[in-house]
Amino acid sequence: MSDDNTYDIFKDDAIGSPLWIEAVQGLERAMKRMEELAASGESEYYLFSAQAGKIVQRNKRKSPQPDDKAGYKSRRMAG
Repeated sequence: MSDDNTYDIFKDDAIGSPLWIEAVQGLERAMKRMEELAASGESEYYLFSAQAGKIVQRNKRKSPQPDDKAGYKSRRMAG
């Protein structure tokens, strides 16, 4: 893919449907912009290339870490 291509940035809305955010020219710039957007929220962002007809990059959201204290307490009470 050429760096002249335009990439659309999407994220999933509250019910999992794609929500268009913006278009960015060049894969490197699009990936950088997607990372900036992902750093500001909990959503999963992805780049779509109309030229290729597919999603070319995903930025998975980070799942919250479980509170280990709750697991420790329940194990302790069970034993």
